[in-house]
Amino acid sequence: MKKVLAVTALAVGASAMFGATQAQAAERWTCNVFTGPKHYVNKGLKPWGKEVGKVTNGEVKINFLPANAAPPPKQLNGIVAGTFDCAFIFHAFTAKQAAGPAFGILPFLNSGGAELGGAAYWRSWKGNFEDKKEFDKLGIKILSMFQFSPVHFFTATDTPINSIADMKSQKMWALAGTSSKTMKVAGVSHVSGPAARLGEFTQTKVVQGLAGITRGGIVNFAGEQFAKHGTFTANSIMMPSFAWMVSKKKWESLNGGQKKAIAAISGEKLARSIGRASDAFEEVAKVRLAKVGMKEHKATAAFEAELEKAGKPQYDAWFKRVKALGVDGPKVIEQYQSIVRAGS
Repeated sequence: MKKVLAVTALAVGASAMFGATQAQAAERWTCNVFTGPKHYVNKGLKPWGKEVGKVTNGEVKINFLPANAAPPPKQLNGIVAGTFDCAFIFHAFTAKQAAGPAFGILPFLNSGGAELGGAAYWRSWKGNFEDKKEFDKLGIKILSMFQFSPVHFFTATDTPINSIADMKSQKMWALAGTSSKTMKVAGVSHVSGPAARLGEFTQTKVVQGLAGITRGGIVNFAGEQFAKHGTFTANSIMMPSFAWMVSKKKWESLNGGQKKAIAAISGEKLARSIGRASDAFEEVAKVRLAKVGMKEHKATAAFEAELEKAGKPQYDAWFKRVKALGVDGPKVIEQYQSIVRAGS
């Protein structure tokens, strides 16, 4: 009897040790969100993190850092350096590393909303550029591509921006990438940078006008009291576009079933989730800005024509660049637009 009990105890102990080993063997990803834990992007990313745990039966666990661990342009570098395992990055900051994703931030190519835009962006990128493996050589695996709501123009002066001349008459800030490039071609002197650092310029009154920011961006980064007027073009100057990415080393450590499960809840599903959060916050921000007295204006046709002319060189440059990858640039643009027209 004692022998049986001893064997049973050993079996129970071995089982407990095996269970502990399994628990310890769970793959853990540490993720960085440079906009901070209160930004609406978390409404898509945090549920995704929980879902990863569910679909992998706890074999992959996602941990989000409590504060940003790298400047917005350095998110990719942070993954490569091993500072964190996953993060998202604005595609103005991947321009040197990858040509494909840049169509998402081309001027006046937009859906009007982030949820539909994100779906169109993901499908168009995946269908034309995923197999080009532009990020693979950097040690990066792309899990999703998504967009935020369209950006527009704002000013702290007493009159709204409605021409290139209006912007030349005040100190301007432009979002890095598309907006800054368009302003440069238009001859508008400006400072530029990521939206997350906008407050450094608005709160110290270094600038009066903003080119390429959402209402939500005003509320989150510039301050609700900053803008007196907002000017909205029929087609936005740009849709902020991003990649949600993970270390390729981390990704390759997973088995086939885990990869399949995570891919199924990423891609378009995550793009739509983040897009819905962005669109919803844009409406919240619209109400908040109206309450503090910001007036909204429709851009004149002449202003839009000026902007489109200034933005055209970016299309020409992108078409030429992706042609070297064997991709028909105009066809990609048409694919994105056709998905938007279909509305789903």
